[in-house]
Amino acid sequence: MNETAPLLVEVTRGDLVESVHRVAACAVDASGHVVYRAGDVEVPVYLRSAAKPLIAAAVVEAGASERFGLEQREIAVIAASHSGEPMHVDAVLSILRKIGADVSALQCGAHLPYDEAAANDRAT
Repeated sequence: MNETAPLLVEVTRGDLVESVHRVAACAVDASGHVVYRAGDVEVPVYLRSAAKPLIAAAVVEAGASERFGLEQREIAVIAASHSGEPMHVDAVLSILRKIGADVSALQCGAHLPYDEAAANDRAT
């Protein structure tokens, strides 16, 4: 199958085109054979935050949320990016306590919170 040009996706706000994105896409059948491709589908893809809802779903599906008594606020912080506000930090610390881990188990690296008030609190 020949590779086709990347798909172009326009994000609009009313009549204004706010941004244009080149998208690579690939679809496979049940046996793993490519049935459609557009753009360079061999380029590495980093899921980053896009994987968080999938990870949260796996936590729930595997029974870990029930086993450790995770609350909705804790599932929410697993499922999405956050801005490092105190409520987010509290939820993460609560999860760590419940699973018997500490902050050394986190591998995301340290940086100031995106929330300006929380960043100012941490910087002082």
